[in-house]
Amino acid sequence: MISDAAHRTVPALLARAAEHYADRPALSDEHDTVSFGALATRVARAAAALAAAGIGHGDRVAVVLPSSTAFVEATLGVLAAGAAAFPITAAARPAELRRLLAATPVAGLVAPTDVVAALPAEGAALVPEPGGLAVARRRRAAPAAAAPAPGDPALAAYSSGTVAPPHLVVRTHENLWWEAENLASATGFDPTDVVLGIVPLSHAHGFGNALLASLRAGAHLIVRPRFHRRQTLELLERARVTVFPTVPFVVRMLATGSRGRRCDLGALRWCVSAGAPLARDVFDAFHDRFGVRVRQLYGLTEAGSVTLNAAPAETLDPASVGTPLGTTRVTVEDADGRALPAGAEGEVVVWSAAAAGGAAAPLRTRDRGVLDAAGALRVTGRTSLFINSAGNKVDPAEVERVLGEHPAVAEAAVFGVPAPHGEELVAAAVVLRAPCGADALRLHCRSQMAAYKVPRLIRVRRALPRSPLGKVLIGRLIAEAAGD
Repeated sequence: MISDAAHRTVPALLARAAEHYADRPALSDEHDTVSFGALATRVARAAAALAAAGIGHGDRVAVVLPSSTAFVEATLGVLAAGAAAFPITAAARPAELRRLLAATPVAGLVAPTDVVAALPAEGAALVPEPGGLAVARRRRAAPAAAAPAPGDPALAAYSSGTVAPPHLVVRTHENLWWEAENLASATGFDPTDVVLGIVPLSHAHGFGNALLASLRAGAHLIVRPRFHRRQTLELLERARVTVFPTVPFVVRMLATGSRGRRCDLGALRWCVSAGAPLARDVFDAFHDRFGVRVRQLYGLTEAGSVTLNAAPAETLDPASVGTPLGTTRVTVEDADGRALPAGAEGEVVVWSAAAAGGAAAPLRTRDRGVLDAAGALRVTGRTSLFINSAGNKVDPAEVERVLGEHPAVAEAAVFGVPAPHGEELVAAAVVLRAPCGADALRLHCRSQMAAYKVPRLIRVRRALPRSPLGKVLIGRLIAEAAGD
């Protein structure tokens, strides 16, 4: 552990890896492999380009790129320039980006040329090119340049709605540093590891457990912009991947598809699933096929990774999300904030130096859980407002807003319908003011949002069911849709 608190920044993680492992591979995408030494050079070049565009200390910069060397160079360049990165999924449509950037102003944007052209001409804009970031638009006034400090904002992201209605979360360099440190202390990741990043790096799970973890360990990170079952299996086998952060949807797809193909995943030491509960039958199917036990991790946008099931294979409980990582502390409390004994169910509360607000501030998750006598956590209920759709988080309020913009829609309620293996389908109940078919509504949604957000199930109703106080009875809609 680095004892000097002044070095607890993300650029310090890269500088340490470049010093000790300069010639070792740091990062690979479909087109390029970069050593740690070369990555440090590229990141410095990206920071200089951002400064030339008018980005400086204290700014916030949106990064709209798929998982790639370009994403890593741009994001780390933003942090090296003293600004905070605001990663946004590359699947977002221009209309989504306009709404998001209107709600969360930024000083600059890093995105492909077509995305930059589709957005309002405000602030700095840079586009990735083979030689690095190119300035497409400069900012007129810029703050002074300054190296980042541990307490400076580093990463902005919208929460998934577990702790509260979706809101912007900003974590500092020190928060991210502690996330990497806590994971390293629990797993022993080292420079011999090969990490496969299929979960988008714009997602907290991918950013923390693939990118930050690789920087801290000096490990080789392989990234792909999207999940393809056959390609992923081939990479896991051919690259001798040892660390695989994943989600239940991907685990299920790998376990149940291409059964005629034999795969040797013997190098895989850590297959870590997060983002949604992992069903027991999916755990069993993956183990039966590949001989690998999937371990659950519990994390939050506000805190990064919180717990990990690192139990020995012979005592592994597939339903457990494990014990707190590193210096993180977890309690289960009652409604009055009193800590409950082992075996009692209550609200999961987190204290972590990796969390926004620091270790002194309790993070009340609104998740329900039980701690066993050994301190391992089992999550028994989640209050997240989001829908877990094929490994992605979908905000029902966003989909409702888009549906409501269609001239034929008077009202809309969006919710998740249980699907096999713990996944959910995005469903909608709509009240129409003019005739309109479900296909037309899906086409409208597809023009405004990423495909995974588009409702698979749409039911037209004369009115939405409501309580005496006027609240939409989502539970009734879910039951009706599940019975269709």
